[in-house]
Amino acid sequence: MGDIQIVRGARTDAYAVRRAVFMEEQGYEREFDALDDDPRCVHLAAYEDGALAGCARAYPAAAARELAPESPLPPASVPGVAAPGDTVYLLGRVAVLPAFRGRGVARPLVDACDGIARAAGARAMMLHAQERACGLYAACGYAAVTPLDYEDEGQPHRWMAKRL
Repeated sequence: MGDIQIVRGARTDAYAVRRAVFMEEQGYEREFDALDDDPRCVHLAAYEDGALAGCARAYPAAAARELAPESPLPPASVPGVAAPGDTVYLLGRVAVLPAFRGRGVARPLVDACDGIARAAGARAMMLHAQERACGLYAACGYAAVTPLDYEDEGQPHRWMAKRL
C-alpha cells in the first residue's frame, strides 16, 4: 500500500472512477443524478502515490429527498442511531478502481465522508450498500438497518447506518 491522499471537490476524477466501476464494470445505467450538481454534495477522489484510485460522495439526506426521490431513500429514523429531525448525511458512490482494490483505499474515503458529515452537524451517516461491500462498511462502524432490497437497478443492497 502506498501513500493515499483524499481530495475534496475532485468531481471530474470521481466521475471517471464511477463510470469505470459502476457503468463499465457493473453495468449500471443510471449512475449520475441531480445530487451530483447540488452544492451540498461533496465529491471526493482518492489517489495512491498520485494515481487516481477511488471516489466517494457525501450529502445531506434532505438533498436526496428533494432532488432524487426516485432513488432509494433511507429510513426516516433508525432507533439508537437517528431520530426524526436529526441531521443525517448519506454516503454513496464509494468505488475503487480494480488495480487498487485490497490496498486500503476505501477506508480513508469512508472516514473522510464521516468527517464531512460530522463537520456539517450530522448526527448519523447512512448508506445504501451493495451486498458485497457490507463487510467493508461494518469494519468502518456501520450496521445493517434494513433487510436486503433490490431497489437500485435490481442489485442487492441494504441500508446501513452509523451514529456520528
